[in-house]
Amino acid sequence: MSVQPYSVPDRAAARVEVFRLAYAIQTGDADALEGVAALTARARQEGWPEVERVGLFARAVHSWYHRDPETAAALEALLDRAVADGDHVLSALALAMRGDRANIGASPALVAAGEADLARAVVMLEKPGGGALERITAHTACGIGLYGRSLFELAEDQWAAALAAAESIAPGTVDFLVSPVLFNRAEMQVSWACMLYQLDDAQGLAERRRIGSAAIAAAAVLEMPDVWRDELRALDLLLAAISGDDVGATARARLTPVTASAAGRRWLGYLHLAAAVADGRANRSGASVAARLATAALDPASQPQAYDLALFCAAERETRGGAGAGLRYGQRQLAEYWSNRLAHLEAVRARIGAERLSSAYALVSRHASTDDLTGIGNRRSLDGYLDDLVRRGATGMALIVLDVDDFKRVNDRYGHPAGDEVLVCVARVLARSIRATDLAVRIGGDEFALVLADADVDTAYARAGALLRELGRLRFEAIDPGLRLGLSAGVAAGPPGAFDAVRAQADAALYTAKGGGGGLVEGSRVARPIRD
Repeated sequence: MSVQPYSVPDRAAARVEVFRLAYAIQTGDADALEGVAALTARARQEGWPEVERVGLFARAVHSWYHRDPETAAALEALLDRAVADGDHVLSALALAMRGDRANIGASPALVAAGEADLARAVVMLEKPGGGALERITAHTACGIGLYGRSLFELAEDQWAAALAAAESIAPGTVDFLVSPVLFNRAEMQVSWACMLYQLDDAQGLAERRRIGSAAIAAAAVLEMPDVWRDELRALDLLLAAISGDDVGATARARLTPVTASAAGRRWLGYLHLAAAVADGRANRSGASVAARLATAALDPASQPQAYDLALFCAAERETRGGAGAGLRYGQRQLAEYWSNRLAHLEAVRARIGAERLSSAYALVSRHASTDDLTGIGNRRSLDGYLDDLVRRGATGMALIVLDVDDFKRVNDRYGHPAGDEVLVCVARVLARSIRATDLAVRIGGDEFALVLADADVDTAYARAGALLRELGRLRFEAIDPGLRLGLSAGVAAGPPGAFDAVRAQADAALYTAKGGGGGLVEGSRVARPIRD
């Protein structure tokens, strides 16, 4: 893929391009990460936070694809930024990716933690809002994590939700996101069908073929790597064989022209297995050889259901009459596994239900202490925070109060919705600038405050200066490309139990800054309290 990161005309195109680059990473494009870095840098310069967030996602994908030990840190960076920016869809995406990662060679405790992440992600995605591209990607990640745990029914819900989100986008615009959804959905139907075949569940097989064939047909007209397309063709044949179609000759014909250099391709095992199932059903002599070849070609780690079906077919041919002890033992183990899978499915459904209740309770509690417009704390949260500081014996804190200069002019010129957008953008910057031990609140109107635990006035002054510089770089193209913010800030420090006195000092310093007596920071001013 040829990447021209600075050729995108606007922030919307940049966001789509970063998503496309994340897809390119997964297809082995060595230059894609460079493009992500360039676009992320531009987004930071232009003030496009949603593009920066998608850039963090693309970096996490790169770490994951290359099995980088920094994958966990990349996912945490994405989660932290998404939470700070109030992006619940990308927060869900980060949780889903973390939950999927916890299923690979992890301890039971980590596996359980991963399922908790997936449950949270599923519930978060039930909340409306967020971009369609983000939703498609997040539902896809949830589906992959659930499929990896053989929770087919729950994963199917996520594939369906991802495709529903794609319906709001013009056809052909984001094939690079839709084709992986259809591929994964089709692959899962085949994996599911491999188990149902051994359980002799004809009704279940019919449903898997209906959904799987539809996904394969829809994917056939979309953009995707050739190797994916070859694998889908092989999956289609295997699904047909499992469903009772005699496709043995077709499967062997597709194997004939394959060269030795292609021996490592995943789809070869599916073709051998399709031949084994079809030949075994027709009682042809080649069934045993096809089953052995399928067993050799399939990977038990990444293709477990197909691999087990290949063993089943081989065992059937070895016993011929179907009464061998090994085959009966395998069937009993499969029946027990299926029963345990269904119990696991119900347990995860219960976890999701509990997460819904917990989320609803947390939402009510959060509304009581959260500013409705900006999503950061309100006066109630400030009171609770100060009480906690006093309870734990904190002896000091610093306070920064700041507001937007001449905010009334923004409302008067552009309207109150534009003014609200400005306040939301300011709040996002404040929320992601604080430590876990600090608090950002909207006091009212265009006035905000940061409380810094165990900090002095000099620390607050330096932090305020950095914040004013960052806020001054915000861009508001949707309102007016020329709109820039001027802000003023005042700082003070003292014991948490004397907050009113500290607030009075900070307010006095704010007025000094607004009057022009504070330190100039790129068009904005910040002042310390006047000392006696």
